This record gives sequence, C-alpha cells and structure tokens, in this order.
Amino acid sequence: MDAKELEEMFGITAIEIKERAKAYESGEWPPGKTTIIGRPPLYDDELESVTFRLPKSRIRAIEELITQKGETRSEFLRKAVDKALAST
Repeated sequence: MDAKELEEMFGITAIEIKERAKAYESGEWPPGKTTIIGRPPLYDDELESVTFRLPKSRIRAIEELITQKGETRSEFLRKAVDKALAST
C-alpha cells in the first residue's frame, strides 16, 4: 500500500499528519486544548527536593515496609510528612 492509498483510506495527508504532530508535541493538540506531556503533577505548588540522612537500618526498615505496601520511598516519606504536619 502506498502513501496515496493510505491518505485516501484515512482521509489525512502526510503534511496534515506532520502539522498535527507538531501541535501535539508543543502541547496544543487537540486544537483549543493544552496537552500536558509527562506525569500529572502531584501538587498545584512547585516542588523542591529535600535531602536528609538516616541510619541504614532505618532505610532498610522503610524499604521493607514500602515493599509490603506497594509504595515508593517518595510516597512513603510524603505521607509521613503530611501526617506529622496534620498532627501539629
């Protein structure tokens, strides 16, 4: 099947496909809507990394717990911070 047959079958030309691809990649497809590429945001606020140190034994205990719960380390730590802030 050649390009002309595909254009007739799908009702769109190669040029139109390239234009739509460009709009999609820039976040403006479908027309009038903004497409956000990537993971959805966790919060409405800007995120910032926080680094701190823990004893290896605590990290191993966290890893065991999150494996059982099916969580990531980040999810676990965010929940722990939220819980601490809610109790103050």
